[in-house]
Amino acid sequence: MRRLLLSVFACNPSMGSEDGNGWNWAVGLAAKGYNVHCLTRSINREGIEAFPKPENVTFHYIKMPPFSEKIFHGTTNGLYFYYMAWQWLAYKKGKSLHRQQKFDMAHHVTWGSLQMGSYLYKLDIPFVFGPAGGGQTAPEAFKSYFKDHWAAEVKREKVSNIMVKYNPACKTMLKLAFAVLVSNPDTMALAKSIGAKNCHLTLDTALPDDFYPKELKIKSPRAGTLKLLWVGRFMPRKGVPLVLEVMEKLKDYPGITLTVVGYGEMQEEIENLIVQYGLQDTVTLTGKVPFEQVRGFYESHDVFFFTSLRDSNGVQLIEAMAFGMPVVTLNLHGQAIVVSDKTGIRCSAESPAIAVKELTQGVLSLYNNPLLVSAMSKEAAIYAAKQKWPEKIEDTIINYYPF
Repeated sequence: MRRLLLSVFACNPSMGSEDGNGWNWAVGLAAKGYNVHCLTRSINREGIEAFPKPENVTFHYIKMPPFSEKIFHGTTNGLYFYYMAWQWLAYKKGKSLHRQQKFDMAHHVTWGSLQMGSYLYKLDIPFVFGPAGGGQTAPEAFKSYFKDHWAAEVKREKVSNIMVKYNPACKTMLKLAFAVLVSNPDTMALAKSIGAKNCHLTLDTALPDDFYPKELKIKSPRAGTLKLLWVGRFMPRKGVPLVLEVMEKLKDYPGITLTVVGYGEMQEEIENLIVQYGLQDTVTLTGKVPFEQVRGFYESHDVFFFTSLRDSNGVQLIEAMAFGMPVVTLNLHGQAIVVSDKTGIRCSAESPAIAVKELTQGVLSLYNNPLLVSAMSKEAAIYAAKQKWPEKIEDTIINYYPF
């Protein structure tokens, strides 16, 4: 049984997003016959140990100083500092384990940030990095949708550029890695510009078998109605104000409603915009919803709205499509390759005016044509059915592992 060292900074089986990714990589690789040793945060211990795990998965918890958790949850710079410090400690632990276990290879999967990289390439064994994003930048033309948060977005880009130039866990790692996996064309371009030698495009997410509905119901909205859904955190880059501007254009169509599932730092701005645009009758905010309950919203709504202005791929896209939801989105970053003309409508991100116009028209085209919704629903479900963890991990092993 080959021994694999896996870096999963984010890993929690009870959560979605990167935490869920970390867990699924660990148990998925174990299912393929690897003896998997995982490096993760000590704060993940409780969530991990509450779930059964395969015998050939071992977790090694990297403990940070108690005061550092405040740094992690403080500023963006603090988060970066925490993560880089954790990465170094993880490498030191990995080096110690390697002397005992004689690993055949190492793989870093979370966080999937190109700029932050990984030090595990220094172990002098075949090293795979990713899938990772990080090459995406929010279009400056849309900065008004970030409200007071645009300055932070600009600062992030500056820090990102510094990391690309000077972080040895990024620049040197990309040149020496056996394979570099990136999740969107923007990140592919950045990785190659830095010097990545063996770079491949692959999605950074998948879904477990038990996420899919037991019995798929193809979407077939009643004429004169369309139930839209948005899911995610109210982060500045997620574009919720853009969604609400589109809904303001659609409020004369009483059959078109939007449910917004999520919470976050832009809560107050979003609530104010709903009142400002007069959307109290057509837009519903659910607040924070447990991850396992989100499936019910995918099942009960017709069309998924995804308007991120900077995103790697967006696991919500695959989740929604697993329930047969067509997607209305921007032709930007990861969503531009996840969504096709068969599974949804991709709208221009050239300018806010054009985006609002095309997003509005896209929703209306589905509102006026329930048969189109059904056709796209079938194709969305077919696409999502191929995005399962066992298949993704099998593909990664066959195409990007050294053996």
